[in-house]
Amino acid sequence: MLNPGFVVNQGLFQLSWPACVIGAAYGWLWGGLIVVAALALWQLHPANRHHLDVPMVAICLFLGLALDTAWIQLGLLQFASAWPWPSVAPGWIMLLWLALALVINHSMGAFKHRLWLLAVLGGIGSPMSYYAGSRFGAVEWLAPAWQVALATGLSWAIVLPLLFWLAKRYERISMTTPGPAGEQSP
Repeated sequence: MLNPGFVVNQGLFQLSWPACVIGAAYGWLWGGLIVVAALALWQLHPANRHHLDVPMVAICLFLGLALDTAWIQLGLLQFASAWPWPSVAPGWIMLLWLALALVINHSMGAFKHRLWLLAVLGGIGSPMSYYAGSRFGAVEWLAPAWQVALATGLSWAIVLPLLFWLAKRYERISMTTPGPAGEQSP
């Protein structure tokens, strides 16, 4: 039997991509905001929160802003609904990074021990995701397809396993760090 927390976490994560991408294509940013807000409210509730969720949110938002802004600045991609500024990663794609951060220690936590698989999935899946987004009208490929696929594929083949490795590493460190009065951290 599936854990209800797993189902809610993964279900909202799976809804995040179409809500954000299709919403951006049609200027309906509220759809992605509602779905990712529901995921954040669920996962960050004290009863469901993992002690590393907030640090992973900060790391993912930082990396996401840097990476997707780089695609714009390098002339590889242009995003629809480019809010707040067209020269930086738009809010809707940052919502996707937030959603990713909230599954790393939960429904996708098993991937912390399968980093090579994550590298392969990220390397293949990210160009496909950006391509699908372009078919919906949420992103436009400005450079030749091979350049966009190579840049996004290689970067995600590095970034995705890196995020899960960091979560695994920080979890290991937090488990061995004494808490107050010599107690182990949760």
